[in-house]
Amino acid sequence: MIKLRRDMKILFINALFILVSVTFALGQTSTGRLTGTVSSTDGALPGATITATDNASGREQTLTTNEAGAFTFPQLEAGTYTVRITASGFKAFVANEVKIDVGREYSLNPALEIGAVQETVTVTAGADVVTATTAQISNTVSPQQILSLPLLERNPLGLTTLQAGTQSNAFQETTINGMRTSFTNITRDGINIQDNFIRQNATDFAPGRPTVDDTAEFTITTANQEADQGYGGAQIRLVTPRGTQDFHCALFAYNRNSAF
Repeated sequence: MIKLRRDMKILFINALFILVSVTFALGQTSTGRLTGTVSSTDGALPGATITATDNASGREQTLTTNEAGAFTFPQLEAGTYTVRITASGFKAFVANEVKIDVGREYSLNPALEIGAVQETVTVTAGADVVTATTAQISNTVSPQQILSLPLLERNPLGLTTLQAGTQSNAFQETTINGMRTSFTNITRDGINIQDNFIRQNATDFAPGRPTVDDTAEFTITTANQEADQGYGGAQIRLVTPRGTQDFHCALFAYNRNSAF
C-alpha cells in the first residue's frame, strides 16, 4: 500500500510537470501580428473588410474592423503579405510586401479615400522600420542575411552579433547587453531547444543544432520583452522555412584545405 501511494504521488508530480511544460510552451509563439486602425476623412471607419494574403502560399485571412476602426491579425506566419482593405463608398486600399517578422508586431494605419470600390490605391509597404505598438527592442535577421553572410559552421546563431548590444570575442561567449549567457532563451517554432541544465554557452549553442538550411529567419529581443515570450533576459526566436507554391532545394560543400 505504501509503495502504491508513492507510485501514485510520483505519477501525479510527473503529470503536473508535463501539464505546466505544455502550458508554458503554448504561451510562446513563432508567429507575428498585424494591427492597425482604418480611417477616413470623417475619422475611424468601422465595418471595413481586411484581407491578408500570404504571398508565399496564397493563404487568405479576412476580418472586419470594429466600431473604433481597429483590427488585429493575432497570428500570422513570418513572411510577406498583401493586405487589401475595402469599404462601401471608398477606394480599395492595397499594401504590397507587408513584412511580418516572428515575435514582432506590424502596425498598418491606412486612410481610405472617397471613391468607387473598383478604384484602387496601391502602396508598397515593406518592413515596419519603427515599432509604434510595443516598447520591446528587437531585430529580425532576414532570410537573405542568413543565406548570404559567411558562416564557418553554418550556424545561424553566429549572426546574433548583428543586433546592437551584443558582443563576442575569443575570451568569452556571446553576451547580450552584458548579461550572462544563461539569461538567453532560444526557441525554434515556439519550442525551447536549449540545454536547460548546462547554460554556460547558451547564446552560441543549442543541442538541436540549427543550421542555415532549417532556419528561415530569427528575431532577437534584447529588452522590454513581452510576457508571452517566456523566461530569459533576452530572446532568440528561430522559425523553420514554410512551404510555398514552388519547389526549392539546397546544396553546399565544405572545402577547407590549404589551397584556400
